[in-house]
Amino acid sequence: MPVYDSREKSFPVLSAIILSNLMPLIAVLFYDVSFFALFYLYWWETVIISVFQFIKMGKAQKLSEPDPNFSINDKTLTYEQVNSKRYMRTSYVVIRFLMLVFYLFFIVIFVGVLSTMKENPTAFVRALLFTEPWVKVSFAGFFVTHLVEYIFWRSNKEYEQTSLRELGTVFDTRVMVIHIVIVLGTFAAMFAGDKLIPGTQNAGSVAYVCLFVLMKIAMDVYAHNKSTRRLEVIGSLTNSLVTKKSQQK
Repeated sequence: MPVYDSREKSFPVLSAIILSNLMPLIAVLFYDVSFFALFYLYWWETVIISVFQFIKMGKAQKLSEPDPNFSINDKTLTYEQVNSKRYMRTSYVVIRFLMLVFYLFFIVIFVGVLSTMKENPTAFVRALLFTEPWVKVSFAGFFVTHLVEYIFWRSNKEYEQTSLRELGTVFDTRVMVIHIVIVLGTFAAMFAGDKLIPGTQNAGSVAYVCLFVLMKIAMDVYAHNKSTRRLEVIGSLTNSLVTKKSQQK
């Protein structure tokens, strides 16, 4: 196992996260891309990720303890339930499916019909029906990317260190971004169109995408820092074990 050293930073990860998340803003501002198309694709990528999470749950081997802060019908899951593939996979697919369908309804109505439809009806229909070539390519790219990630997950035997509890989280950061953008984005779009930049054709899309970009950057930076701290802990433990073995010799 490679030892993590915080001084070894060969690639500016945070800068890359910020720059990559600014791409949707550039697309809406300068390339006449509707925010609905971008957000709709983000929803579809969440669906793809959910499918691979479900598949991974069938292979996960690490056992875990129940989360005392998580309960269903006011009952905390038992040890047997949290390590039961049948129970956890069934719960995940049912709750995740209902949640994503619920959010799809609001994305189509509030982001699509009430914002994009007014600004560019043709763009809304093309995005919704996947008739835009770049939408099809983006969807295919998402699928291939997560398929490759899954293949590496299997080939590196990461399933041995992955638990059902880790994979079975239904309300993750991606869903949180969708939720906040739908709720706050509607008010931001109305304010931008009426007060901030009145008369601008894509004011609603600009307001939505600005909120979306800020949320994505915040969530991605948080996830990166959390992963970095985990690697630091693993590296420290590894260094301690190596030092201890050397002293024993």
